[in-house]
Amino acid sequence: MNNSIGKHVRHILDLFECLIESDETGILNYDSRTRCPETESDKDFALNKIQKISVRIQVLDLNKKVVLKQNLNDSFCEINSTIERELLYNIEHCIHHLAIIRIGIENNFPQVEIPENFGIAHSTLAHREQKAG
Repeated sequence: MNNSIGKHVRHILDLFECLIESDETGILNYDSRTRCPETESDKDFALNKIQKISVRIQVLDLNKKVVLKQNLNDSFCEINSTIERELLYNIEHCIHHLAIIRIGIENNFPQVEIPENFGIAHSTLAHREQKAG
């Protein structure tokens, strides 16, 4: 499907940047996010972007209300949300893509060591602990 680990990283970061911008505008539209191809192919650029996003996330107003605009088929849907709710969405979305990245690494770069819980949802970890416990 012409995807890459870099494209998944870019996708994750694009959505976080879109969320950060909504803190200023009050409007959140993931469909109209900026897609920066340099993030896909330049590791240092991507790491720098991660640092900037990390700093910006720390000062977000979690209680701020935003309007989530989503294109569904041929119409737009608008849903009231908050920065906090959308941050949670982005975290879960990130974990989902990290799981895909993990598959790519394990299949193409088996010599790379991956942390045990990389790409595993918090709820899955809790469920495993409960079953083991």
